[in-house]
Amino acid sequence: MQALINFLYVFEVIICLLLGVVVLLQKPKEGGLGVSFGAGTAEALFGAQTGNVLVKITIILGTIFLLNTVILSRLTSRGTDSVMTNVKTAPAAQQPLPFSGGSAMPSPSQAPKPVIPSPTSN
Repeated sequence: MQALINFLYVFEVIICLLLGVVVLLQKPKEGGLGVSFGAGTAEALFGAQTGNVLVKITIILGTIFLLNTVILSRLTSRGTDSVMTNVKTAPAAQQPLPFSGGSAMPSPSQAPKPVIPSPTSN
């Protein structure tokens, strides 16, 4: 099983590199960065219909890349166990509440009186 996973990893890298090369060979519509990487060279070497072929190859390589990634994720998953399954946690310490008296709200006689600013004359 490990040999199959290793083979699929190597296959993934090869497909990724091929996909990058094919995308760089495509001729962009407005010039762009593809011109500096030789986009016109593919058309000169392989004919006028190279664009259609490169688009089809890109779709095929992208699909293979996606399927290979899904297969690798299924083969390398470790089942349904969580990573936190074997972690032991200490019980939380009991902390006293801020209002340890009888009621949670202070009575109006205990509440501080509001400070009203004195009016100032200009």
